[in-house]
Amino acid sequence: MNNHRLMIKLTLTANLIIALLLATTGVAVGADGAITSLSATDAPAFGQTITINASFRADSKINNSNVYYEIIAPDGVTVVATHDTAAPALDTGDAFSDSWTTANTSFPSSGTYTLRACWSTGNAANCNIAQATTAFFSVPTLGMWLTLIGVALLGLFLWLRRGDFRRLKPQPTAAKTTDSTS
Repeated sequence: MNNHRLMIKLTLTANLIIALLLATTGVAVGADGAITSLSATDAPAFGQTITINASFRADSKINNSNVYYEIIAPDGVTVVATHDTAAPALDTGDAFSDSWTTANTSFPSSGTYTLRACWSTGNAANCNIAQATTAFFSVPTLGMWLTLIGVALLGLFLWLRRGDFRRLKPQPTAAKTTDSTS
């Protein structure tokens, strides 16, 4: 019975020592912050510029970080544009803003695109500080249906005007003769 009590006392003592060590050891706290705003302008026509604006706030000291942006097509999978920004060193409460532009010329289809911002420590893209998303609308191309309608209307116009093309037949010209006796 004494052995049993001794084992219980040793176990309790070991648990108490572990608890005290955990309580007195400083726990490393990672960088903390927030993306306070994220926006992108709509691009309702082909070739328009999309302006991306973002604001950030440090909730702890952050010495080395970056923001990775990606624009995702309406299919939810295809990444059509990316951008990286190195963030400045920040003390608790500091803020910074970022702005960049891209054109919608390489976007695959009309629809609502997703802009994702990922704020990470170092050169990572793991969003360990903060992340945010927003959406915007883009019409990068005419699209299949508008292109087909345009081709059909052009064909109809040419068919209706076919008589004008028949009247434009080239007329034969008389051969010129030259006098070689002079």
